[in-house]
Amino acid sequence: MRPYKNIILIILVLAFFVFPTKIYALDCAIPDPSQAIHDYEAVFIGKVISSSDLTKNTKLEVVQSWKGVDKTKVKIYEDNDWGNTYKAGDKILVFANKEFGFWKVPLCAPLQQNVDETNKKWQVYGEPLPLKHSAGPLPLYLAVMTVFFYFLNHYFKKRKRSGND
Repeated sequence: MRPYKNIILIILVLAFFVFPTKIYALDCAIPDPSQAIHDYEAVFIGKVISSSDLTKNTKLEVVQSWKGVDKTKVKIYEDNDWGNTYKAGDKILVFANKEFGFWKVPLCAPLQQNVDETNKKWQVYGEPLPLKHSAGPLPLYLAVMTVFFYFLNHYFKKRKRSGND
C-alpha cells in the first residue's frame, strides 16, 4: 500500500504545476485595434450623456466615428450582468454590433474608457465619417404648432366675419 501513497502524493504535487493558478469567470482576448474595426459593425468615440446601472444602457454624444454610426447621438446596450456603467462626461471608444435594431456592445468587445479623440493612434481606423446633426423633435413640434395656430387664426377670423362674438 505504501507505493500507491507515494504515487498519489507525486500526482498531487505535479497538479499544482500543471493546472492554472488563476481562473476567471470571463476572460477575453483583446483583438488588435487594426483588426477590430473589421469585426464590428460600429466603431466610434462617444461622450457619455447618461448611463443606467440597472439596465446597462448608455446615451452617448458621438465625438468621432469610423464605422457604422453617422449621427451625433446614439444609445448603446451592454450585457446586464457583465456590462459597464459610466459617468457623465466620460469618453469611451465603442465597438458595437446591431442587434434587433439597437447597438449592442458584445462581452469581449475591446471597449476603452477615458480616451482622447485627438490621439494619433486612432489613425489606424482610417478617416472619420462625417456626422449628421439631428435636430430632434423640434422641427416636427414647430410644424404642428404652426398648423395649429393657422387654423386657430382662421377660426377666429371666420367667427369675427359672421358676427358671432
